[in-house]
Amino acid sequence: MSENNDGQRVFGDMPAGELVEYAFSLIDSAVDPDLAIEQLMVRMTAYFNVDIIVVREKTERGAAIKCTYEVSKNGNVKLKGLERRFLGNAWSEWDERYKRGGGCYKYKKSMGESPMLLMREDAVKSLIVIPFYNDGNFKGTVDFYDSENERDWTDSEIAEMKSISDIMFRYMFTLRSFAEKYEDLRNALKKDALTRLPKVDEFIKYVNDSISTDKNMDYVIISSDIANFKYINEKYGYNTGDLLLTKFAEMIYRRYKRVVSCCREFSDIFLIAIKCKKGESAENVCALVDQCNMSFLEEIKPITEDTNVAVNSGFAFVGDNELTVSEAITGATAARKAAKDMTVLKGSRSKAYEHSMIASKARTLEMISHCDEAIEKGQFQVYFQPKVRCDNYEIIGAEALIRWKKDDGKYILPDEFIPAFENNGCIVKADYYVYEQVFKYLRERLDKGLRCVPVSMNVSRVHLFNTKLVTVVDRLLEQYKVPVELLEFEITENVYLDRLPAVMFTVQWLRKMNIRVSIDDFGSGYSSLDTIAKLPVTTLKLDKVFMKDRLDEKDKIVISAVVDMAKKLGMDTICEGVETEEQKRFLEEAGCEKLQGFIFSKPVTMQEFSRMLEIE
Repeated sequence: MSENNDGQRVFGDMPAGELVEYAFSLIDSAVDPDLAIEQLMVRMTAYFNVDIIVVREKTERGAAIKCTYEVSKNGNVKLKGLERRFLGNAWSEWDERYKRGGGCYKYKKSMGESPMLLMREDAVKSLIVIPFYNDGNFKGTVDFYDSENERDWTDSEIAEMKSISDIMFRYMFTLRSFAEKYEDLRNALKKDALTRLPKVDEFIKYVNDSISTDKNMDYVIISSDIANFKYINEKYGYNTGDLLLTKFAEMIYRRYKRVVSCCREFSDIFLIAIKCKKGESAENVCALVDQCNMSFLEEIKPITEDTNVAVNSGFAFVGDNELTVSEAITGATAARKAAKDMTVLKGSRSKAYEHSMIASKARTLEMISHCDEAIEKGQFQVYFQPKVRCDNYEIIGAEALIRWKKDDGKYILPDEFIPAFENNGCIVKADYYVYEQVFKYLRERLDKGLRCVPVSMNVSRVHLFNTKLVTVVDRLLEQYKVPVELLEFEITENVYLDRLPAVMFTVQWLRKMNIRVSIDDFGSGYSSLDTIAKLPVTTLKLDKVFMKDRLDEKDKIVISAVVDMAKKLGMDTICEGVETEEQKRFLEEAGCEKLQGFIFSKPVTMQEFSRMLEIE
């Protein structure tokens, strides 16, 4: 050790302390961890003026120590990879040497024969060994060799050596721990957490690899779901739902012949790839699918008790009409959805993909591709359907509905484009367009001093996959300064059953803003009264399924009970789909305050709705 002109202590070519800073800067910027450690060791040889630095690590089984890094001034590497076993009590003897040496082992040639084989074989005159411990367990050493001089290592040098060795070892172990965790995470991300089946990307890869290596078989992609799975979750609990999913996954490998791979695409939807003989008929595949599904349904009978569970399946042949694996998945999915409409007595509904479905798919893709254009050209139009009081037909609100009028004057029905938009995500753009038009409409009427009534807007399930809805509504409120009492958002029953945590967040945020929220289409699905009681909604909107042409006594009992329940929960009630005087009279008697339906008005343009308000 020496001093420079500024009076700083210097080891080699660096002031004392700078090596530690260099180590941190090197590690922080390192792309290749091994290279970073070796670069640090090169600088350490100059810094401590030694010939060789070696990093040794205790092996996993703990019976030996292995040289994992080596750097020497002359470039000769002869120890890397060398492994020495701990013979007898060798390790305890070395541990004692470290303790006697104040946390290190120091040697110089004049001390006599070295206990290290290297010292006896080579002309090394000085050595210092810095051990490293982690949580009290010995992990390895950093060895510093000087073949030129007998060294009396100072306390300052030893302190520097310990600091830099500690940094290097901790960096090494942190990297390895991170690498192991990253690999575990990477493997975990390839599998479904619940069923341990591969993810969809891995599934497709397995199937493509199998097809490329076995050309003597045909391949079939099957898409299956458990009918009304949301209801099963609600009735029996999510633990039971998870159990059914794992049992379905187990059934696939147990019952299907020649399974290539399978995966849980999402929720209760599974994809299965099987091999079959060349020219296998769709009828035979259909029979196999039904047989497997029925065995699953028989197995879960004790679990689902009195509920009639069914399985929907669709399948498509890979290569059929030149379908790729991805296209066959799309075809099987389309066939599965078509199978849901089948009327069968058994609990398995299965259907083969038909080429005629391609036209439907092309139509869907065409509508999706023209979504942005429709917004830019103003082809989307916002209609209002009035909400009125039961007793006197006074307009007390409206529901905003979207219509698509093409440039040629033809309309695309909402029942056609909305499902397509929901599956693709375009519904978000369409909904935001509707929200903007509603806010603008209300702002214009307010500026003119004209009468305004609350307008409700629909919230698609797609909105609940992120929190952007909150941001958009906040922006519109800031831009148009519309009073919150003129706004309402409607969330359909099947949405809150499927995405309860996200719905809870959205509803709570809207209610904090004093914006009204209603449950739309109540009664169309499998409602959980407990869930409704937890949601801070303001209105219960009875679905049109309640409004039969002639209401019998059972219908009336149910409607009256729902209206009474809503009142006790502090909610308003409105019934949609009201078309007859009989329906209207009964709703009024049952205490339902509001109605919406053709008995008063169909959906109308904004301009027509404004005229209706002005007439009143």
